[in-house]
Amino acid sequence: MYYNFGFVWIQAGHCEFLVRNATFGRKPVYQFLVQGRSQKSFDSFYKVRDTLISYVDTQTLLPMKAYKYTHEDRWHGIDEFTFKPSDGGFRISTRLMRKKVWKPVVESVTTQCGFDIVSSIYRWRCFSSPNMYKVGNCIDLPLRLDDGEYMIHLTYLGKERIKLYGSGYYQAHAFSLSIVEGSVFKRGDVLKLWLSDDENRIPLLVESPIKVGTVKAIFRGAEKTLHPLTKALAK
Repeated sequence: MYYNFGFVWIQAGHCEFLVRNATFGRKPVYQFLVQGRSQKSFDSFYKVRDTLISYVDTQTLLPMKAYKYTHEDRWHGIDEFTFKPSDGGFRISTRLMRKKVWKPVVESVTTQCGFDIVSSIYRWRCFSSPNMYKVGNCIDLPLRLDDGEYMIHLTYLGKERIKLYGSGYYQAHAFSLSIVEGSVFKRGDVLKLWLSDDENRIPLLVESPIKVGTVKAIFRGAEKTLHPLTKALAK
C-alpha cells in the first residue's frame, strides 16, 4: 500500500488476503480474512490496524456472516453483519459498535444479497459472463456499509498493459468503480482496478483518490492459487 502525492511515493502499509476452509452453523464454508496494517514509519501520520472476516457459502459465495474490526488513527469500531435468505430475498441484521457502545440491531430486507466488502471482492473475481468483458459494459453491485446498502457501479474499460512498481509489466483487465462518499472519499471519486488477465483474476493494482493525494495497492505475490499465476512481461 502506497500513498502518492505528486512525485512523492510513501510506502504506507500492507494488506494480506487469506482463504481458509471453516465451519459456520455446522456447514462447511470459506472464511475470507483480510488484515491491513500501516507501516510503523507511517503510524505517526495515520495508524491503521484493520481486520475483516467473512464466512461464505462454498458454492455460491453468498455471505452468511461478516465482521469488520476497524482501528484507524483515533477512530475505532466494530461492524457485524448476519445474512439470511428470506422470501426470495435476504434479511440482514446489522450490529455496530461506536465509541465502545453497541448500537441497537438494525434489521433490513433486500431483494439482492447486499454483499459485504470482502465477499464483494471475491464475487467480482468470479464474474465469467462474456458480456462482463465488453468495453463500456456497466453493472450495479449492492454493498453493505455501516447500517445501509449502497449501489456501486462497475464499468469495464478493456485490457491494458500495466507496470507494477518494483515487479514489472502485466496484462490486465481494467475497471472503474464508483466510490461511496465519506470522511475519506469525495463525491464523484472513481476507483480504478486492474485484474490479472488469467483465470485467477487477481487484483494487481488498485488506485483510489482520497481527499489529499492517491492511495495505491500493488500486488506483491500469491500462494496456492487454483490456476498458474500470470507472469510479468518483458519491457
